[in-house]
Amino acid sequence: MRGNIFGVKAFSIWVIGYGNPQRRDDGLGPYVASRLKEALKEKDEVLFHKLHQLEPDLAEDLREASLIIFVDATIKKVKGGWQWERVEPEPGRPYPPTHYIKPSFLLGMIESLYHQCPRAWLISIQGDDFSFGEGLSLEAEKRACQAITGIVNFIETEIFLLTSKSK
Repeated sequence: MRGNIFGVKAFSIWVIGYGNPQRRDDGLGPYVASRLKEALKEKDEVLFHKLHQLEPDLAEDLREASLIIFVDATIKKVKGGWQWERVEPEPGRPYPPTHYIKPSFLLGMIESLYHQCPRAWLISIQGDDFSFGEGLSLEAEKRACQAITGIVNFIETEIFLLTSKSK
């Protein structure tokens, strides 16, 4: 088995919720990843991770994924409270200009290093309270629940499609 930071084999679908749970609504990504893990616990094709931030080390682990779903909080006002955005690889520098890595930069690393790139989506959920403390604001939690329903439906459809193609 090739080495990777999580010590697991490649999975078809990865859900990565990232953000800081000690900054209230910034913890939306990890919160959603945890809830999705509960909702989809019977789905062996899906791997879930909660992170503070995206790291370059993820590139090796994600290179064989069929699909990556990144989940993060946003301070922007979003129509409906949450949104899907297709993530395309960002070609560019070999190293990120800051400590913060965007999903597009991570995909660009995968493409540059491994000459392949999984499909990816970023789900941004509007947060209201980014102050120090734990627990989501009531409105952010409602938005997270709406996003979870949409993501579960999407993943179940993707699993069906992946399974159909392999037959």
